[in-house]
Amino acid sequence: MSWAPPMLHAAPRDASTLAWNIPPAELTLAPGEVHVWRADLDAVGDTDVAQLTLLLAPDERARAGRRVHAPDRQRVIVGRAALRMVLARYAGVDAACLTFGRTAAGKPVLTEPPDSALRFSTSHSAGLALCAIVAGREVGVDVERILRGPMEDVVADRTLSPTELSVLRALGPGGRDRAFFAVWTRKEAYAKARGLGLALAFERFSVSAAPDAPALLDAEDDDPRRWTMYDLPAGDGYAAALVVEGAVGRPMCWAWSPAVSAR
Repeated sequence: MSWAPPMLHAAPRDASTLAWNIPPAELTLAPGEVHVWRADLDAVGDTDVAQLTLLLAPDERARAGRRVHAPDRQRVIVGRAALRMVLARYAGVDAACLTFGRTAAGKPVLTEPPDSALRFSTSHSAGLALCAIVAGREVGVDVERILRGPMEDVVADRTLSPTELSVLRALGPGGRDRAFFAVWTRKEAYAKARGLGLALAFERFSVSAAPDAPALLDAEDDDPRRWTMYDLPAGDGYAAALVVEGAVGRPMCWAWSPAVSAR
């Protein structure tokens, strides 16, 4: 089945051309820019974890405390502190002073500082987290660790479009897993950008199913030209995608660490 959806804003065919860099000391978010931060949640020492815990609100600490295993608790602490430290650099406030809320559909938003133009999206899988940030437009990001055999799960028939399923089922076992997660992250990032998450009927819109092809979108109830979709090189064994409202330049990709974000 051939498929050529309208593409509004070109995305790079080769995601490997994007690199995770150390950010400058003076960091600004210009109109039309999108910044994506990558955090290795397992590469933080115990001393840093203790300091990062102090940045969290009581409900965030409680959420971490409910994790039974220590590595899982650390990932929650580091991921949430990383989000606070990154947003604080753009908002110009102390990381501990940020407060968060949710839209009626459940999308996380900043409530303090009030009336902020910052929009953000986060995702984590295993020990890796991504955070995408823009100003005055919607954004969604998703990262997934690539596992074996997801196409055998019944979830595929309920979350992929007929076009996507047809393409994936035509692939050999060796390429199917990677292609499945390319599709899934593109769809999830789009759903997050729309602020709907899993409330959006995933089988009613399609993205390109080849992992090395441009990440394209075709939706029944939305104009694809409203969005820019990118693949991101999250790291070996991971798939990741970014969706931003409107035309944006190439993502600026930053590597997070406690020392870098404390600048």
